[in-house]
Amino acid sequence: MLPCTDSLTAAAVALAIATASGTPARVIECGSSTGSDLAGASTAELGRHGPWIRGTRGTVLIDRVSTMLGTAAEVPVPADPDRVLQLTVLAAGWEFGHAAASSGWLGEAVRGAEHVVLATTATVPGLRRLETALDLLDAGQPVAAVLGSRRRKWDKAVAHSQGPLTRALDASGRLLDLPTDSDLAIRGLCSRPLPTSLTAAAEDLLQLVTSHNFERELS
Repeated sequence: MLPCTDSLTAAAVALAIATASGTPARVIECGSSTGSDLAGASTAELGRHGPWIRGTRGTVLIDRVSTMLGTAAEVPVPADPDRVLQLTVLAAGWEFGHAAASSGWLGEAVRGAEHVVLATTATVPGLRRLETALDLLDAGQPVAAVLGSRRRKWDKAVAHSQGPLTRALDASGRLLDLPTDSDLAIRGLCSRPLPTSLTAAAEDLLQLVTSHNFERELS
């Protein structure tokens, strides 16, 4: 899960995908502790596992970095899980280009990922950055999750800002729009249940990306 704009959107989608899988899953938030969007998302804290802090939320493990990081290359290798998992979702926590170009395991994971979900917002800058990410990405079947439902129609300026790669992604059915939620926008991710509209959209994303094969790792 790679953010093209704010990291909260990517973290929310990553957690929603893991939740929607209905299987033992893990979200690994790879950003610095100072910018964590998942610090309050666990319903139970399990303590430190090396340089990571682990929590649980239903059947989902949440691992987040415990220290301040300066670059994506400094992200420590994830701690071993304490259970059998069927799905791991990486919430990169860094701007797309930074994560993709970085050395270390995270950069390798992004560059070599079979499945990549790009998260952005239905704004002119959001779609411009999505187009740039699609141009740089060397993944076979990327999917984009855009926060801002088209049921209410995108602003004309937003719709017109789609580049050719974004339009092609949309035409192939791999651009999904996500509903906005005012409570989530205000409170951020906390121990409260995710909006059902978000988990329903995440289930569609998961089915599109994995074709029901959950023994994979998503970036």
